Amino acid sequence: MTTARILIGLSLSLATLFCKAETIDLSGVYQLAIENDPQLGAAEAAFRAQSEVVPQARAGLLPNLSLSSSYSEVTSPSLREFNPLTGATLFQDTTTNNRSWQAALAQPLFRMDRWHQYQQAKSIKDQAQAGYSSESLSLIVRVAEAYLAILEAQDALESTNAERSAVQRQLEQVQQRFDVGLVAITDVLESTASFDRTTVNVIEAEGAQAQSFEPLMRLTGRAFTSIHGLMEDFPVRHPDPQNEADWVKAALKKNTTILGGKAALAVAQKQAAINKSRYLPTLDAQVSYSSQTSENPSAFQTNSSDTEFYGLQLTVPIFSGGGTRSAVRQSEYRLVEARENLDLAERQVSENVRGLFTAINTDVARVKASLRGIESARSALSATETGYEVGTRNIVDVLLAQQRLYLSDFQFASARYRYIANTLRLKQVIGHLTAEDLYELNQFIDVKSLVTQVNPTTR
Repeated sequence: MTTARILIGLSLSLATLFCKAETIDLSGVYQLAIENDPQLGAAEAAFRAQSEVVPQARAGLLPNLSLSSSYSEVTSPSLREFNPLTGATLFQDTTTNNRSWQAALAQPLFRMDRWHQYQQAKSIKDQAQAGYSSESLSLIVRVAEAYLAILEAQDALESTNAERSAVQRQLEQVQQRFDVGLVAITDVLESTASFDRTTVNVIEAEGAQAQSFEPLMRLTGRAFTSIHGLMEDFPVRHPDPQNEADWVKAALKKNTTILGGKAALAVAQKQAAINKSRYLPTLDAQVSYSSQTSENPSAFQTNSSDTEFYGLQLTVPIFSGGGTRSAVRQSEYRLVEARENLDLAERQVSENVRGLFTAINTDVARVKASLRGIESARSALSATETGYEVGTRNIVDVLLAQQRLYLSDFQFASARYRYIANTLRLKQVIGHLTAEDLYELNQFIDVKSLVTQVNPTTR
């Protein structure tokens, strides 16, 4: 780690400790999530671990060189002299020093099982790569969804606050009219009940808005209390091309789940080849050199020998108790399983693409309809209020018209966020989602619009 990176890390840690109230945009959340998201970190570690199977399998095809040595001292009593008068036998210990070392080289010449294992390892790495790529794309979507969830919670809070304020003003007007005898007490009670309902809605919306900031901590490892909002002129367009079959075709080529399924099928095929190759003989070349020395200092004797060995070892499997045959059957079943899983993945991906394609077109229509609905609800409210003034409408009609207006405002904002999320999900499914899509979306972030986390306990 360079000095610059250490200083940056320290500054970020200090900022986290002493200044939790930070503001960030969509691009900033993504940059921090790349470095700190534990889900992506675990996926990267899993990919790197799985990638090691390739050099491990390749090692089975390369020469194996070993070097060993040993040293031992053997002490044994030896007969030195026998005394016939006393019958005693004198012994003297004899020590023998033994030294040896050996170098051995083994090179596989014909090992079909190891060759298939090496090819299988490449497919295992491809499968791991697909899993990691899937998690990388998932991070982009998770970041966007977490950010949009905050904006949606803020819009819900603003809508409920606006509705409560309008109901409160309506309640004050009704109370004044009741005090002078222009309306009945039922109008006051209806307005009061509506105000209490909107107050409860505001409390719930505040809690949801405060809770919506928590996923940022999980993604980035840091606490944020403010983010920037989205511009009002964010473009909402139909998918291009406007052809469902083209999107399905693209997904079947690059979808990470399908790529992982194809790699899993290749792994199963190689495993079947591995098990079948165990019927075949194996051939290894072996070369070794050994040296042994034995010394007896008491007898002034030294014996040494050197041995060179060159050979081929042929092993022909004959019978293994039925284990090889069982392994072959098992691998064939696994192969069928992998094919069925791949077929299922292709069908599910096609279904998801068609569903998202339809959802985006629906979202576009919903956004346009919501805009018209806002104008209609505003006109309806104005007409209802006028009718209430002249006595053709009651207070309940006015309160319902107000509720429909603010509901239309929220539905418009929610439709835009749903459109963005579904567009990113569609690109994720077809495997074309990149960080550039997120950076492009970040260009429509309004730095002048600030969404700050509320504190419901201060109410």
